[in-house]
Amino acid sequence: MFGSILLIIVCFAFGTIYFNFVNGNLSLAESNFNTQMVAILLKSFTINATHVIAYLQNAGSNIVEITNAYVNGLIATLTAIVEVVPNALGAAVLLGNFQPGNTYNIKLSTIFNTEITFQASF
Repeated sequence: MFGSILLIIVCFAFGTIYFNFVNGNLSLAESNFNTQMVAILLKSFTINATHVIAYLQNAGSNIVEITNAYVNGLIATLTAIVEVVPNALGAAVLLGNFQPGNTYNIKLSTIFNTEITFQASF
């Protein structure tokens, strides 16, 4: 009987420690995600028949990497992974076949799937 009670107390103590550890790591991940989410701003863009250049400003305190691009929901090709240092501008170049008179929904995302979206008319 005493052994069972002791086992329950030990399991409860380790469960509490584990819960606090996991909860602390989730809070840290959420904080990093929210910091990354508000860190990137679209300053301007240019578009022609073969590519779109989006000029992005990093308003955060960490390097932001743009790793994925989408045009009208389809995967687009970035010429390179874009790293924007804090308080600086970076250029994301998307390759494609863009037609005059059309509007394109463009989405750029980071490794945390933080997105910046805009519409580009050609």
